Amino acid sequence: MHAPAIRGYLVHLYTASALVASVLAILWVLEGRYAAALLALAAAVVIDATDGALARRYRVARTAPAVDGALLDNLVDFVAYVFAPIVFLLHAGLLAPPSWAYAGLIAIAAAYAFSRTDAKQAAEGFFVGFPSYWNVVALYAYLLALSPAATSAWVVALSLLSFSGLRFLYVSRLRRGRWLHLVLGGAWGAAVLASLLVGPGTVREVLAYASLAYVAFYVAHSLIEDRRARREAAGDRLARRGARH
Repeated sequence: MHAPAIRGYLVHLYTASALVASVLAILWVLEGRYAAALLALAAAVVIDATDGALARRYRVARTAPAVDGALLDNLVDFVAYVFAPIVFLLHAGLLAPPSWAYAGLIAIAAAYAFSRTDAKQAAEGFFVGFPSYWNVVALYAYLLALSPAATSAWVVALSLLSFSGLRFLYVSRLRRGRWLHLVLGGAWGAAVLASLLVGPGTVREVLAYASLAYVAFYVAHSLIEDRRARREAAGDRLARRGARH
């Protein structure tokens, strides 16, 4: 096996390593070590955030063609972003009864989100529908000690968004503002990491609420960019019609 192929398959192995983090997260959930489980899920997010750039750099589609990188990425993401968070929410008692129904709703909504043909509009820099960030839902339900009723209400709302046409930013594929999101996202990650390490108390609560500033910015920027992109697309369609006439 030549060096480019070795590098390509190592990138695939790196992607798959997020499954190890997810398995550890599930194990620690079952042991009641919830903060440790969230740290393991954070490690899976870091891997997911960096493997795409490596895959493009080492051209894995060409150098390691025996593995479907897109399918592998989706399988890994479903475990890390959906299945493990469901286990977390159920075991931590963060869902209202019947908890199985809310967990099932998450699973169905995520299955649709992962399988819809327009889920990723990478060229435009968008995800379509809620991007199945159920790990983030589990994170804040735990850090903010949300009631099961409040968490379940968020589950219903976000599940419905999974079936919508609303678009959210695909940060790693943004044409404008990508570095701003990377910097702010890094600050968000640092605040979340600190909140998990300090343990329950006022400091954790302050850090958790402060970190929500980036979540709010991400949602607001998504809405603004989605509206702008739709306006531009509508303008282009009108211009093409005018050119034909």
